[in-house]
Order: sequence, then C-alpha cells, then structure tokens
Amino acid sequence: MLYFFFEIADEAGLDYTPLVVKRLCAHLFDRQGSQAIIVDIFGQKGRMHRSHDSAPDIIAAVAEQYRQQADNHWQNVLKNIERVKQDYRKNQNREKGAGD
Repeated sequence: MLYFFFEIADEAGLDYTPLVVKRLCAHLFDRQGSQAIIVDIFGQKGRMHRSHDSAPDIIAAVAEQYRQQADNHWQNVLKNIERVKQDYRKNQNREKGAGD
C-alpha cells in the first residue's frame, strides 16, 4: 500500500502526514496499514499542525481520483502473493519428495 502512495506522491501533491496516509489506506484499500511504519515513514518530529489534506472531503476526492489505479495495484499485489505462495509450496513438496 505504501508503495502506491510513493508512486502517486508527485502527481497527487498531498502533504503526506500519518493521518493522511492512514485515511487514504482506509479509503483506497479498506485497510489501516501499520501505524508504526506509517508514523516512521511519514511522521515529522515536532510537527504542531495537522495537514489540511487530512480533511475528509479532500481524502474522498483524492481516493476517487486514484481508485482505479489503487485497485489495479492491489490486484497485482495479491497476484504476487499468490505466486510466491505457490512457489513456496512447490519447493516444499520437492524437498519433501527428495527426503523420502
């Protein structure tokens, strides 16, 4: 999910704060993401003000603009996960057969 935000960062022109990223994750991927990772990457020590980009109407508009790209990205992620799982199973079965 975070990779997707890096892909669209320049085009979207958002002030990526942890709250903006968390809300976009929820809108685009129906997931929260890891709060610790989000804060580590997008947090800023000593920041005192909330980004105007975290407003619900802005998040909704950006999510609508990038929904199709996010859906495509997520489908590719799921395909990659499935491919890795299948490769892992094949290797496990091959090792199991060689051990007999």
